[in-house]
Amino acid sequence: MPVITIQMAEGRSTEQKRVVASKIAETVAETFGIDASAIIILFEELPRDSIAKGGVLLSDG
Repeated sequence: MPVITIQMAEGRSTEQKRVVASKIAETVAETFGIDASAIIILFEELPRDSIAKGGVLLSDG
């Protein structure tokens, strides 16, 4: 049973996460030859002031 974790800044819609989860599960299931229902996908949403890119907080950009 694969477990996939996606860490990202908060702010994506439920619909966007629904589409991503579906596409990832489909791809992994096809590639590994398993049923998509065996795949767990976790979305970890972090506040924008808890992520820095290039030394700058996302909340500052």
